[in-house]
This record gives sequence, C-alpha cells and structure tokens, in this order.
Amino acid sequence: MKCDARETSSSVSAFAPLTEMIDQLDDRKRERWERLWMVSDARVGRIHPLIYSHPITGLKTLCFHLGMTEAFIWDYDTPEQSKWTDWDETQSLLREIHQEFVKDGGAIQYSHKWQDGDFIISDNLAVGHEATPQTQLPRSQVGLRVLHRTTVKGTEAPTKKYTVRKTLHRDEL
Repeated sequence: MKCDARETSSSVSAFAPLTEMIDQLDDRKRERWERLWMVSDARVGRIHPLIYSHPITGLKTLCFHLGMTEAFIWDYDTPEQSKWTDWDETQSLLREIHQEFVKDGGAIQYSHKWQDGDFIISDNLAVGHEATPQTQLPRSQVGLRVLHRTTVKGTEAPTKKYTVRKTLHRDEL
C-alpha cells in the first residue's frame, strides 16, 4: 500500500500477525474456527477454510474479510456439513474474529499512522489489516488520504495441509 496524503491526515491502519492470533486462541475457540469455512462470494463459489496452511511457510493462518464475508459453512465437504450460517450467526462470527484482532487493546497489532509517501509491503496471507475506527470520522476531523493497493494473485487456493482433530459437535458449540 502507498499513501498519498492530500491534506493533513490522522489516518491509521492496524496490522496483526494471523498465525499469532490463532496461537492465542483457547482450545475450544480454535477447534470451532477449524470447522468453519468462509463464503466470500456465493455467485462465484469462493469457499475457503477459515484456518488454513500458508502456501509458503505452511504455518496456520486465517482467511476472512470482515466486510465481504457472505456466510460461513460448518464442516464443509464432510458428512457433518451443515447449511450456510444465517445473517445473525455470520455477523456474530465476524465480531468474534474481530474481537481477537483488537483484544487486549490491540496488543498484537502494529498501528501505522500514514504520512504522504509511506509505502508498506505486507504478506496479505499472514497479516490482517484494517483501518482503525478513527478513519471513519468526518474528513474535517481526520483529513484525506488516498491509499493505493496492489494485490498479486496467488498460485493456489487456501487449503488445510494438516488433519483437524474434532472433539466437539456443532450442537456443543
């Protein structure tokens, strides 16, 4: 991402390492998340595991988009597969994910205050990011910044390259 600040800006983006987010989950939540698959666009059939293996490092990472996740599927492509989550359950799960991103006052995060000309390269598969809530204030309070973003298409779809041990049934969640 590259920033062009058109005027004084107090814009901040928060970045967090997704593997560390997973590592900090309690066992119950981690097991629940292992069972979830994200539906990002039902029209084109994009369904990816919420937790999957990073294609280069092999470390567990997360695949989600707080603003573009349409639904989740529990136990996708298994005999236990259930229907897509409804709107309320989807929003609840997204809030749960976001809470892990910001918990402990954002202790896991790196916050970057953008200045004109700043340039950040991040591994979008290993690092989550979001504009902080202050960026949504009126322009008169936070100024204007324009971020240019380039995304490079991956070579493989998100995949679990490990076996998930299941001990909980969905009814126990």
